[in-house]
Amino acid sequence: MLSNDSTSVSVDAMHGGRLSSLRIHDTEVLLTQGPDDTTLTWGCYPMVPYAGRVRSGVVRFNSLDYQLPLTLPPHAAHGTAFAQSWTVVDTSSSSIELFTDLGSQWPFGGSVSHRIELRNDHVRLELSVTAGDHAMPAQVGWHPWFRKPSHASLIFESMLQRDEHGIATTIRERTDAVNVDDCFINPLAPLSLTVNGVELVLSSDCSHWVVYDLSPHSTCVEPQSGAPNEINDSPVILAPGESLTKWFDIAWTGRLIH
Repeated sequence: MLSNDSTSVSVDAMHGGRLSSLRIHDTEVLLTQGPDDTTLTWGCYPMVPYAGRVRSGVVRFNSLDYQLPLTLPPHAAHGTAFAQSWTVVDTSSSSIELFTDLGSQWPFGGSVSHRIELRNDHVRLELSVTAGDHAMPAQVGWHPWFRKPSHASLIFESMLQRDEHGIATTIRERTDAVNVDDCFINPLAPLSLTVNGVELVLSSDCSHWVVYDLSPHSTCVEPQSGAPNEINDSPVILAPGESLTKWFDIAWTGRLIH
């Protein structure tokens, strides 16, 4: 556990190297694991080496098709590492670094590190995925399950319209990020949620954000280095030994809102 005067962070290395709890001013802001929860539906877990949905679970690379597990049938989703056990390679009172390979379900090899650092007024998460002996497409992101906010300000320039299979396209449209399960680009103001009286502000150097706001009990605001299925549509290609690194900050104000 990482902690300071206002905040405690629990990290679960056995279940995907995720944040399993984030308590701010003694108030939990994440959905914690329940008895019936799957690895998809709680905490804040890294998505790697792909993020969001992959159409029909197929990655096409160098003119060959590779079948991925259908995590959200009929599609693959959220990578291979969120259900794996990770190894803790370094830890202190304020930070922890975890490591895992990308597993047998990813055909190209490679590995990933996840560094979690608790600072005075925010948690910084950093993911770095590294190709092994072979070139590969890559994408990273995070999937935080926040408890249902009493207020949210999620204002973006545009949303990427989904097709009939639920996969984001390149067609842009304007809409509010409310009651959606969609991918957005270009935040026009700080992304904020008020969860149990705690005001959170989210930021990242990722280019895309998926917002899932259909659950009555939670809201997910997910930074991703590309849109869903971008592992096929416009992938980052890593040469052997090359890495892709992104960060995600969850910050809070110094007061509770009543």
